[in-house]
Amino acid sequence: MPIRYIGREPFFKGKPLYEICRQLRDLGVGRIVYQKSVELKWPTQKSYYRLTKVEPKMSCKEFYEGTAWGEQVFRGQVKGVTQITRGHQADWILVPKEEEQEFCKQTEVFQIDMSKVPKALECPPLLAMVLKQELKAKGKTVPDKIKIPFQAEGYLQGLENRW
Repeated sequence: MPIRYIGREPFFKGKPLYEICRQLRDLGVGRIVYQKSVELKWPTQKSYYRLTKVEPKMSCKEFYEGTAWGEQVFRGQVKGVTQITRGHQADWILVPKEEEQEFCKQTEVFQIDMSKVPKALECPPLLAMVLKQELKAKGKTVPDKIKIPFQAEGYLQGLENRW
């Protein structure tokens, strides 16, 4: 009887982080792991973790739960020690010890060109209409287009941490 698969192919190509760690000495502390999905998004900019502390939840049968911390390198920039929140996803790959030094060599570092980021954004139409009415009621001059100041530094830092 042939095997028939129903549905789409699984997106993840790897193992959960805690399943990998429980098979290593000292639960993998000091080893390098990365997510396959992140590597596919940015192949020239390395993103990985060097594990510093791992606590798998031993009561979980499938070893999908736990907490882990590691020194994060995201797109070539060192972010420091952070908690790994996606350890349960079956997407993690362990770098062999012999290949760690070669793997950690950076080919390209992610940099944002702040000169291309706008300083102000155009106001949405409904908000612009309300603001114009308020300015008229106060007796102030009403501009044709209302611009909202944009603080790019804080916004872009928040985007870097989501991966």
